[in-house]
Amino acid sequence: MSEYVLEMRDITKRFPGVLALDQAHLELRSGEVHCLVGENGAGKSTMMKILAGAQPADSGEILLDGAPTAIHSPYHAQQLGISMIYQEFNLSPYLSVAENIFLGREPRIGRSPFIDWQRMYRDAREVLARVKVELDVRRPVNELSVAQQQMVEIAKALSVQARIIVMDEPSATLTDHELAALFALIKTLRRQGIGLIYISHRLEEIFEIGDRVTVMRDGRHVATNAVCDVTREDIIRMMVGRTLTEEYPKEFFQRGAERLRVERLSRDGVFEDVSFSLHTGEIVGLTGLVGAGRTEVARAIFGADRKTSGQIYLDGAPIEVRSPRDAIRHGIGLLTEDRKNQGLVLGMTVRENTTLANLVAVLVGPFIDRRKERAVTDQYVRELQIKTPSMEQIVQNLSGGTQQKVVLAKWLFTNSKVLIFDEPTRGIDVGAKTEIFKLINALVRRGVAVLVISSELPEVLGICDRILVMHEGRLAGELSRQDADQEAIMRLATGIRAAAAV
Repeated sequence: MSEYVLEMRDITKRFPGVLALDQAHLELRSGEVHCLVGENGAGKSTMMKILAGAQPADSGEILLDGAPTAIHSPYHAQQLGISMIYQEFNLSPYLSVAENIFLGREPRIGRSPFIDWQRMYRDAREVLARVKVELDVRRPVNELSVAQQQMVEIAKALSVQARIIVMDEPSATLTDHELAALFALIKTLRRQGIGLIYISHRLEEIFEIGDRVTVMRDGRHVATNAVCDVTREDIIRMMVGRTLTEEYPKEFFQRGAERLRVERLSRDGVFEDVSFSLHTGEIVGLTGLVGAGRTEVARAIFGADRKTSGQIYLDGAPIEVRSPRDAIRHGIGLLTEDRKNQGLVLGMTVRENTTLANLVAVLVGPFIDRRKERAVTDQYVRELQIKTPSMEQIVQNLSGGTQQKVVLAKWLFTNSKVLIFDEPTRGIDVGAKTEIFKLINALVRRGVAVLVISSELPEVLGICDRILVMHEGRLAGELSRQDADQEAIMRLATGIRAAAAV
């Protein structure tokens, strides 16, 4: 009997212009949490898609319980006891919890074509009980929180007797409370003998739940170690191939003139009476708990959502922003939290996305000047070091960090005076994060006013000159870089300081 429930040996996969995997390998034991880390583009997702039957390998072999196994499709992988939980959930929003768990495998009444609803509801409750989750199995999943939807995905995996579960960035959109519940569930699954492959850019999570960690770089296996035998710095060095002397590179500039000011900005039922300013030469952070209204304030400034009241000033003059078109015309750009759905057109090329927000600049009459468009794109590819085989690459095929650079190129081409970054490093590896922070410093050096919205307190503390904290739709306070620490921010974010002052 093999020591491993899963072995992936010498897996190689090529795409046009890219060697995605180069003889990579991975082993998993039953009842083990095996963390898989690496920079964006390291090959992690490709490796797991091959395991899940979504893509074929060009060469190499997969062994289950020591026996060579060919995986022909996602359905075949499921039959073999392999389940993949993607970062973007694979759920039908208007079907119930029970229907999603047993979709395509609904129990029937005898040999009839009719669904045995009572049995399906009972079986759904049983599988949820196995992971200690209480949900109304008749409730549509679109009414559930993100964390609850994730539990439904896990229950779906268990309902097909999964022996191997792959979790791809499961914590990306969870609150601290929800994350604790997920970790408790993972520990329960481990005790039940299920092998878990856990992919995350949050390195601190590895030391919370991991047994072993495998590092990949440039499509290759770098190392596999017991988590207790490595440090965070060891993992970072293996991921990026060098020592990151500064994870949060911060440059300091002379604070200049006021560039943007919002006064008493409100949107009924969402946020109220928000006032602050941005100056050249500084990075201002906007933070708070999930649901505090940070993103909603940014969308109102950008004109994506209509404000109820308040005034926006640019370079001291009042402006009206009724739509994103108005914002762009005034020189305000927003790098959205959801870059895939709101920041990019995934089916278009790097070139097309780069010029999308300022097409008028590359027009000759009613037509796009392709030569000028290529010259502009080439400039930003070189300047931002965008890792792409060519500017004609479809952006959907790029890593998360590279996609974020394409979004930044798009806004740089509009000559923005103000750039708002909403969760700029979400889903991005530690090496790419450092590159993004350096680019933000470069923008400030050019005179761009920058607002960074982030849930990552070390990130806010590391790169910002001032920090604004929101609580339940209101601005709870402002902290200077010298006065800010995680405790001070959390006191404002939870309303403790405001309550104490009353």
